[in-house]
Amino acid sequence: MERPESATQSEPEGSAATGEQPVRHRRLALRTALVSSLTLVSRVLGYAREMLAAALFGDTSGIFDAFLTAFRVPNLFRRFLGEGALATSFQTALTEVDERHGASAGGVLFRRTLGLMAVVSFLLSLLVMAAVYMAPDQLPGTDWAWLGADPDAVRDLTVRVMPFLVLVCLSSLVTGALHVRGRFGAPAFAPAAMNLAWIATLLVIAWQFGWGDASAAEAGGPDQAARHVAMARWLAWGLLVAGLVQLAVQWPALRSAGLLGRRGGARALPPGAPGPGEVLRRSAPLALGAAVYQINVMVDGLMAESLLSNGGPTAHYYANRVQQFPLALVAIAATSAVFPALQQLGHRRERAALRRLHDRTHLAIAAVALPAAVGLFVLARPVVEVSFEHGAFGPEGVDRTTLALKALCFAIVPAGATGLVARTYYSVGDFTTPVKVSAAMLVLNGLLNVLFLVGMGMDVEGLAAATAVTSALNVAMLLPGLTRRLGLPKSEVPFGHALPRIAVASALSGLAAGLTEQGLDGILGPAVALLVAIGAGGAVYLGAALALGIEDVRAISKKVLGRLRPGRGAAR
Repeated sequence: MERPESATQSEPEGSAATGEQPVRHRRLALRTALVSSLTLVSRVLGYAREMLAAALFGDTSGIFDAFLTAFRVPNLFRRFLGEGALATSFQTALTEVDERHGASAGGVLFRRTLGLMAVVSFLLSLLVMAAVYMAPDQLPGTDWAWLGADPDAVRDLTVRVMPFLVLVCLSSLVTGALHVRGRFGAPAFAPAAMNLAWIATLLVIAWQFGWGDASAAEAGGPDQAARHVAMARWLAWGLLVAGLVQLAVQWPALRSAGLLGRRGGARALPPGAPGPGEVLRRSAPLALGAAVYQINVMVDGLMAESLLSNGGPTAHYYANRVQQFPLALVAIAATSAVFPALQQLGHRRERAALRRLHDRTHLAIAAVALPAAVGLFVLARPVVEVSFEHGAFGPEGVDRTTLALKALCFAIVPAGATGLVARTYYSVGDFTTPVKVSAAMLVLNGLLNVLFLVGMGMDVEGLAAATAVTSALNVAMLLPGLTRRLGLPKSEVPFGHALPRIAVASALSGLAAGLTEQGLDGILGPAVALLVAIGAGGAVYLGAALALGIEDVRAISKKVLGRLRPGRGAAR
């Protein structure tokens, strides 16, 4: 997948790769498979991480609620600074410099931007730590106890986890640079390495403090709270170690990609090339759009902390984590894999090719995301039971998490589509339209949260329902603009032919999975019954998709079967 260093350096200065896509961005299907496979490993490890945390802290821990609220603060800035605005702007600038001035000049841009990111994220981390430390228990000018029932714990843990922002922002910039250079292995493995470090921390905490049980968690008391405070502080230290690991595992790939420089290489940017200041300027509208989304996430977390009983933020967090499993494995992985190619096509104004790539990716995502959403909705309760009902996590937590997860299943397909559509806007230089739509959805989401939680008395599922509604409206408002605003040609992909077939196959798959799980639960046990049900649902979907002529599924099946034939690999 990754080209050797000599191949990268052999490109002449100022030259651009020929063909519809540059050499380093061809074979998108194989790249997506690589990213998806490593993302699967990371998500499985992340799942194990959440299972350990649930067993340790339970489903009614106000301290763990506070930790999750605190963790959202560096995540707020990480997503729009590291993984969102600045990283996306940097990828665009690096693509431009690589094509016009060569790989050596691109390395100079990378090193200078990395230094700028280190300084900005460090100063921002210090500023937020000071602001949070002095934050009042109630939102100024209101009676809203925005830090919940444990404001001191929220402040203490936020200060402890904020340095994670520096590490993850640097890691995100490194990931973006490696993607532009066509290297996806190390960036895709980095989250898995981080999860391994996080899991090791949780195991150390369990060894030090014990696992606890559901009855003790329900009893609560000062001793239990003090124990959880100490555990959460250990977890904050482990988070910083995990951030270091995520950055370190990508560092060797930087040298092979020619990004760390070498003797005799360029040390200054050529005239006319964008520098770190230009990257910052370009990132401003992206930062606003990403900030809107992340403020939305932050508001959800604060509302869960302040308006729900203990365990509400935890249930909301775990439901989101389960929902993110198929979303990240399919939609986010595919979007990350094709975005550099979208940028190249947009930069060259090859709008017909851009539209085809967007639409084919869109349909391929739907062919996997829709059956995943249906299956997860049907199997929501057994998934939550098998995953989290251990140690201190009890039945009440299962009930609350299940309801939230079912509502979030309706957001899987539109949320995945939104990311791809927004990146398509970015690829042709339109950064304002996604920002405006996101801002409108932020206001609507807040209003729906108040309506569902306060007006209708809903629990954590109210937050999830608001997310599902705004996700669907977001993509519905962006899609028409591909033709009207961006000037892309009308779609040639047969969505009207394929989507109904995908929906029928998904419904059959969900029905098979649900019936299988119910029939086998009392015979094989919950975990085995769930695995068999997932397999049955997948098999029925595959059979129905082939029978209905869903081309994307048929193409994937042919590729897989072709590689499994005896002698196939040797022939290649």
